[in-house]
Amino acid sequence: MTIKDICASFDIGGKYISCTEIVSGNINCTYKVKFKRDGEDKEYVLQRINKLVFKEPDKVMDNIIRVTHHIRMNIRKEGASTKTGVLRAFYSRESDEPYFIDDCGDYWRCYRYIKNSVTYDTCDDNDIICRAGSAFGKFQNYLKDFPAKSLFITIPNFHNTIDRFKAFHEAIEKNPYKRVNKVKAEIEKLLSFEKGACLLQEYLDNGSIPYRVTHNDTKCNNVSFDRDTGEALAVLDLDTVMPGAIAHDFGDAIRFIANTVIEDDPDLDSVALDLNKYEAFAKGFITEVKDTLTDLEKETMNLGVFTMTVELAVRFLTDYILGDKYFKTKFPGHNVDRARNQIALAVDIEKKRTEMEEILKKYF
Repeated sequence: MTIKDICASFDIGGKYISCTEIVSGNINCTYKVKFKRDGEDKEYVLQRINKLVFKEPDKVMDNIIRVTHHIRMNIRKEGASTKTGVLRAFYSRESDEPYFIDDCGDYWRCYRYIKNSVTYDTCDDNDIICRAGSAFGKFQNYLKDFPAKSLFITIPNFHNTIDRFKAFHEAIEKNPYKRVNKVKAEIEKLLSFEKGACLLQEYLDNGSIPYRVTHNDTKCNNVSFDRDTGEALAVLDLDTVMPGAIAHDFGDAIRFIANTVIEDDPDLDSVALDLNKYEAFAKGFITEVKDTLTDLEKETMNLGVFTMTVELAVRFLTDYILGDKYFKTKFPGHNVDRARNQIALAVDIEKKRTEMEEILKKYF
């Protein structure tokens, strides 16, 4: 089937004009498609859901529909625009489901493209970073009364750090590609982090902190911004919306946004936590959520930064030991560079914990 045929399967009006592939994503196959309706150009985002990553696309879409509906209702209560503030999925003409299944059994979905919007893969503008923090904080607020545990678990144990370390230990023991001896120093360092990094999951498991609806991929490029004003509009990419700790979302955002270099830079002397970027995101995020958090949740926010950094390092090194099967690699040892980068970042996070806590106090 052609892209035009697939578009015709969704309940969108007008005449198909063109499509352009969007190549920035790593998981799903994505197209921006243009229609003409009532003399105006209308744009949509068409995606083929990656079934290797998301085994049950129908349940992924059920999560998205329920969450976006809840957000839409709360935006309307504020009197704000739902056209730009939340994703809108279209339904199949045939099945009245928010997806279309093609002749090959692949699942497709269609969203309204947010007009005059832009995203940033990387960002050094602290105003934009602060607005991204505010967008993810508002996302939390809109869903604070949503029953988190009713959501489908799209990727089991995705941010279960205890489970990630269990897989790490098993990989070291099996050592199928005889790579363990090459990364003994990295393994030793990560194992020294294990107790502290697993604490957040222990708090979830014993009920000390509540499960909340978490985004689980809080990168800056998952927020759309108004191209002209820089205003944060909507949170995007809701495939991994699941129950989790709010510190997961805060921590993963900081890990990505506030690293002074990209996450596979081999120059470890350049790896550090940028406290200015940290504060910019924290200001936006904490200002929005501070009144909804428990005391222990407030105390775990910086634990989340450390945890998410260590967890990713563990995932990179586990994948290296098991033969680089999960993460795409560009050269031999790519996952080792990634792991070393995150280890160096975790070390710097620990050094700056007092300064980070002082920053949070300003906004709590």
